[in-house]
Amino acid sequence: MPGKHKNPTIAFRPSGWQRALIEERAAMSGHYKKDFIARSCIYSNIVVVGNQVNIKRIVDALQEMQCTMKEIVRQLQSGDFSLSGDAYKEMKEDFLAMAITAVDIVNGAAYLFDKLPDTDNQHWKADLEIEQFQEMLEQDNIGE
Repeated sequence: MPGKHKNPTIAFRPSGWQRALIEERAAMSGHYKKDFIARSCIYSNIVVVGNQVNIKRIVDALQEMQCTMKEIVRQLQSGDFSLSGDAYKEMKEDFLAMAITAVDIVNGAAYLFDKLPDTDNQHWKADLEIEQFQEMLEQDNIGE
């Protein structure tokens, strides 16, 4: 339908200098600007500001993930898995994103624990490719 987009828009307003750098880097990369920005956000290091609010947000997200995973295990063990296909897809997307983000944050914070970041797998997400995740999620919908 005209005027309707399948996916929500993410927008920001860079300064003139930031815009020039983004456009130059996108052009030099050979990717469309939207693909360059998405890949740059997904494949770059995450730098977490270590204030209490952010630490609490991370801990809360991990605790929520833990509680949900315990409930899923309980339902699977009892044979009463109650998620619909759409709810399952949404949960899968959310947990996959959270797990990838948690791994990236821990890897980026390795220096806090006198460890080196895992450089052997530094670009492991690039090997997976976002399109493969989307195809996998779409296949889950078809099989339901």
